Amino acid sequence: MRRIDRTAPGLLGAAMFVWAGCAPPPAPAAGTRPGPAPRPAAEADPAGSGSLRQDQISVRMTAGPVQIQVTPLAEWILATAAPDTRDRLRRIAETHRAELVRRSGVEEPALFLVSFTSGEPGAEFQPGDLHLLSRGLRERPVAIRAITPGWGRQRLAQRSTETAVYAYGDAIDLTRDLTVAYQGTEDVSWSARLTVIEAERVRIGRTVPGGSGR
Repeated sequence: MRRIDRTAPGLLGAAMFVWAGCAPPPAPAAGTRPGPAPRPAAEADPAGSGSLRQDQISVRMTAGPVQIQVTPLAEWILATAAPDTRDRLRRIAETHRAELVRRSGVEEPALFLVSFTSGEPGAEFQPGDLHLLSRGLRERPVAIRAITPGWGRQRLAQRSTETAVYAYGDAIDLTRDLTVAYQGTEDVSWSARLTVIEAERVRIGRTVPGGSGR
């Protein structure tokens, strides 16, 4: 007697479906290469992290009893700072940028973190007297936004620091020589800072920007 295979057609189809799902993917056609695997999120930015301290990207000067520190908040400069410094300064810029744009009427102002300190009690400072000389032009601040509560008194307690974010016009060029001036005292050390910043940008694989470099 001949045996009749009574396997249900539905079960046979299911078995074929499972076999097809387990089959290896077809080989790529001759002459073609598979695309690269997606990079992990941590590798999305091929450039490295900077290592500079805030004082290495800042101009520091003394005018009489007052010491002044001026730190540019341009993103290409902040990228050279150590991560904690970079993130802190970036948050300051982001927090104050919109209001400074509104106050100044300048669409892309050059922002700087400025601090005044003194070893003498009661030393006075004049915020509006901090000027920048760039490309032969003297630039005065177009807007200032205080960070510390005592800024408006314009008087320093001994060893205290008053801090604000300054906005200057869009003519400031940080990729060139820059002079910081305060009440007759001038500082031209930015060119030395710029050399350090440019070297750090090369080290971490970033290019130095063209244009104004704000």
